[in-house]
Amino acid sequence: MDGHMRSSLDPKLLYHLHIIFESGSLSAAADVLTVSQPTLSRAVSQLEAQVGRQLMVRGRNGVVLTEAGILLAEQGRKIASDLKQADDVLNALKSDNPPTIRIGAGPLLAHAAINDFVLGMTQTGMTQTGAPSSFDLQIGTARRLISDLLHGRLDIAVMATPPDMRVEHLQSLHLIDEHIGLFAGARSPLTGRNELADAGTIANVKWLAIDAAFGTRSSHENMLRKLGFPYVVPAIQFNNNIQGLLHALSISDALCFLPARLARLLTEDIGVSEIPLGVKSEPRQIAIWHAADANLNSHLAEMIKKCHAYLTMRLAGSGG
Repeated sequence: MDGHMRSSLDPKLLYHLHIIFESGSLSAAADVLTVSQPTLSRAVSQLEAQVGRQLMVRGRNGVVLTEAGILLAEQGRKIASDLKQADDVLNALKSDNPPTIRIGAGPLLAHAAINDFVLGMTQTGMTQTGAPSSFDLQIGTARRLISDLLHGRLDIAVMATPPDMRVEHLQSLHLIDEHIGLFAGARSPLTGRNELADAGTIANVKWLAIDAAFGTRSSHENMLRKLGFPYVVPAIQFNNNIQGLLHALSISDALCFLPARLARLLTEDIGVSEIPLGVKSEPRQIAIWHAADANLNSHLAEMIKKCHAYLTMRLAGSGG
């Protein structure tokens, strides 16, 4: 055998590393995994020997993963997701109930519509077989959701993407056209003035941003560049934390670039207003994405149809 042949990592060890990362200590992780702490410690040492790097630092208050450890723990998270899916399928087969539907959404879409859709379906939604639906709801950027769809970790993803985007093995069901708009906090002097934004009117203001864009640059960076405004580092970057961003806008004079139609739904009652830009920049489409063969699963196909009907009605009030 070739001595230089790459050896594959044991998926169980990666899964254990993920549990350690989530638990914060070896003792807590050992309880979750129902193994002894020395056994778990040896498993980490085995993984460290295989990758040739330290993966974990022990401290007084538990353990902290190194950068390499966090990267491998992320792979373990995906393994944990696959194991949960297998358990869901097995339990569904045993109980003759439909398997859990795994829905992913961007943070704005989840807050504006998907949370309510999932809640409504669990309360009143019955499938054609008469069995109630159960859901696994995940929030993430479009990049991550696309990856999870392609790797079978999601059944449906609802997100804003470039209108011309195509992904092999996936299909999209269009909901509405979208674009990026500029929004001012409730205490901003620009609120309610209905004047076009220019470099002068936004000089010396604070900015907020949320990293939910699809692409190499955030919408904040892209929009400032396209409008000819000087680049400003956001005072706060809210990664997938739309509740925190909306609260900050409701009590501040900051500005923020957001998907315009979704933001109108989310800000109509908190004093935040849209600032005219004169152009519709960064076009997006909001769509339901799923595997190309999703129609072969009658339960999933039915749920996609219900999701499309609900979102079409919910998003219709967001303006043109």
